[in-house]
Amino acid sequence: MVKTYKGYEIHPLVYPRRTASGVTNRNSIDGGYDASVRICRVGASAADEGRVFRIAQFRPFEGAGKARMACMEHAAQVIDGQVDGQSVSDL
Repeated sequence: MVKTYKGYEIHPLVYPRRTASGVTNRNSIDGGYDASVRICRVGASAADEGRVFRIAQFRPFEGAGKARMACMEHAAQVIDGQVDGQSVSDL
């Protein structure tokens, strides 16, 4: 699922959270999901992969859908310059 926002493509990256033992389990209550988002310019070449921004989350997301929604919200905030230390200005 790729969305665009203000001339950027937003690619949500959702993956099962690793437990303390290093095992991933989609069905585990302790597992859940972590997320990052890849942002690149619309129409960028394949060589320009953009930049990946991890979503800092103390607790895992309960479901993949919630993680994807958080990706979209975080990407919009990064693109709008509202996240300290994260910028797309040089893409």
